[in-house]
Amino acid sequence: MLPVISDPDSLTPVSAGATADGDGAQFGVLADRRRRAVLRYLDARDEESVSLSDLADHLVLEDDAEAGGALASCGDALFGTRRRVAITLRHSHVPKLADAGAVAFDHETNTVALREEGRELLARAETIDESDTDADADGGAESEANQVGGVAETPTP
Repeated sequence: MLPVISDPDSLTPVSAGATADGDGAQFGVLADRRRRAVLRYLDARDEESVSLSDLADHLVLEDDAEAGGALASCGDALFGTRRRVAITLRHSHVPKLADAGAVAFDHETNTVALREEGRELLARAETIDESDTDADADGGAESEANQVGGVAETPTP
């Protein structure tokens, strides 16, 4: 059925009900792996705040270790990657985390500190990651095999 333009309910976004309690916003913040990595790194640190450059260094080296360490041998490539990561942290990821109340971001000193809401989000992300791992172990390969272009295909009899 097509929505009627003059009906105000037809103009309401589908996700409005999900964000009423904040769950949609929290999942939006946790949707990006880099934002989850930022929360994990800040939680593991003893210091109250961390500079964006240190955070970018950590994320690049963490990604490099997952990729097999090929980046560490290329100094210029590593520098460019660190710079790109620092820019995306400064202009995208950290502001989203700050808007959600997960981190405190000082624009003047370019430092980030984890807040209590960030610890709660991190705990929620870990339960999501665990459930994803359990789902993958229970048949993730089969469900991936049935997907084409991100859309699940129904098996034909």
